[in-house]
Amino acid sequence: MDKIRNILLITTSIFLSSHALSYQLPEIQAVDVKDNKLYFSVNQAGYFTKAPKVAYITNFQLKKSVTLLNLGDKSTSTLKITPVHFENKELAPTARIDFDHVKTKGKYAFVSDGIRSPIFTVGDDIYREGITKLLRSYYLQRCGQYVVDSDYGIEHKACHVNDGVLARPLQNLSLDKSSAISATGGWHDAGDFGKYVSTTTVSVGRILSSYQHYPFYLNDINLKLPANPNPKKLPDTLLEMKVGLAWLLTMQNDNGLLFRKLSGNKWPSLMSPYDDRQTRYVYGVSTDDTAKFVATMALAARIFKDIDKKLAEQYLAAAEKSWHYLEQKKGFQIDWIKSDDRGSGPYIANSTDIEFSLTHDKDDRFWAAAELYITSKKNKYLVYINQNIELPLNVFEWKDPALLGKWHLVTQLCRTKKLAFCRVLTQQILAKAEQSLARYQASDYQLANQKFIWGSNKLVAEEGMLMLMAYQLNKDERYVEAAIAQADYLLGANPFSLSFITDVGESSVQNVSHIFARAEKLQIPGLLVGGPNNLAQAKIAPKNKGILSYVDHAKSYAVNEYAIDYNASAIALLIQLSTLHGQE
Repeated sequence: MDKIRNILLITTSIFLSSHALSYQLPEIQAVDVKDNKLYFSVNQAGYFTKAPKVAYITNFQLKKSVTLLNLGDKSTSTLKITPVHFENKELAPTARIDFDHVKTKGKYAFVSDGIRSPIFTVGDDIYREGITKLLRSYYLQRCGQYVVDSDYGIEHKACHVNDGVLARPLQNLSLDKSSAISATGGWHDAGDFGKYVSTTTVSVGRILSSYQHYPFYLNDINLKLPANPNPKKLPDTLLEMKVGLAWLLTMQNDNGLLFRKLSGNKWPSLMSPYDDRQTRYVYGVSTDDTAKFVATMALAARIFKDIDKKLAEQYLAAAEKSWHYLEQKKGFQIDWIKSDDRGSGPYIANSTDIEFSLTHDKDDRFWAAAELYITSKKNKYLVYINQNIELPLNVFEWKDPALLGKWHLVTQLCRTKKLAFCRVLTQQILAKAEQSLARYQASDYQLANQKFIWGSNKLVAEEGMLMLMAYQLNKDERYVEAAIAQADYLLGANPFSLSFITDVGESSVQNVSHIFARAEKLQIPGLLVGGPNNLAQAKIAPKNKGILSYVDHAKSYAVNEYAIDYNASAIALLIQLSTLHGQE
């Protein structure tokens, strides 16, 4: 590992020359990893002026240098390249380009043999446009109301206004099969039209966490939301999060238990959401989704208390009602039958999602207790935290959300109080981040995530967030460099020379697996797709190829579908990097 690490960290020799650009900027070429043509891979959003800058050249043959073009003053620089010996033998010969020395703001591109890279920026606030598009995509996913974006020609009438009918009688609930709950609103979770408590909670939780830490950045983001007459009082980001929070409240039963999801009983064909007229059902209940709801509402109560006191009180009351149910039901409970998944994702332990955390709800309850304690300061939540402090640590996601609760305990309480759990949490986070750092230093394209599963790009972003947590704890700059590399990968410094976020970068994903977009031939901006997936369940992308198990194909849902929780993770990573290296 040390040998590989040293190879990856070699600083290239740099030869500079300044002369007028004497040829026309070439057109960008489509990249096909199956052929042996030369191509560049760069972070297409750009690079911070005072941060590491790494790009790649693939199929470089015998070349020892490349040309960097400054598109502003037409000057050029000649940079040496360093071959990188990837562990994945199926990757084409690739070399690394280090250009940390470039600190002049502007637009750039690499060129060699008439082939150029996508154009990229060197600057300070390079991610603002991407963050805005990622956030605005939630508005474009709204369910139950008229949606329009004239800039991109995206429009549909109010859809799914009769959500939803209870799928079947449930024990301990005073609802029968003919009963319906009013659960309109919220967001379509992904490329289809289902709505899930599991992903809505972690998406809202992740974005509210970013707001909690960086309100100054998010207050300045204009999402052009049509129903916000006073964005100075209620920032667009919080207005959009209210959409998800309002829908979550509709999924809560009088006893505090949460229904799990809402969808039709068959997958929709290509159509507008408005044209999906099938009956929509509310499926199952579970204690893990209930706990995620508790955490999200308690966090929301904290965020909104100085903006809308009455609403904050409603959120906290809802959280405490559901926690009371969990107090009475100590074990993991879920109501599920196979037919629940005929027209929607399972979001439970299954043949694809095999993580141990899906066999219990302790991680979900921990997140709930942490947010409730920070918000209410009630001792019973502290007791629960101390009793479960040794819970294993994983990156934050719907399968295991405990890390966000642990991080909030550290940042909201441990910096001002000496609590028993503070040392344990700090050690857990640093130990986990050290493992991530080792993978980053030894991996293809400096990836901390090596789990090429459904939604691997989300894990890339969350690995970056974990390492930024470690940086805040020990100020080791290696963690920031590693986190930047995760953003680089998502935005184009990958084997496909493709930004995995639609309409962010000159060469971004074009064929998202998205029912509405495919039906209307739309390009919806700001969607992060799932990324490489060894199982490639749609049988279109290559299977068991690791980082190469990806294809930009509209029918390849297992690698090229978007989801609201993917976006939330990318938003969090890009915001935190922006506050470290961009606008202070």
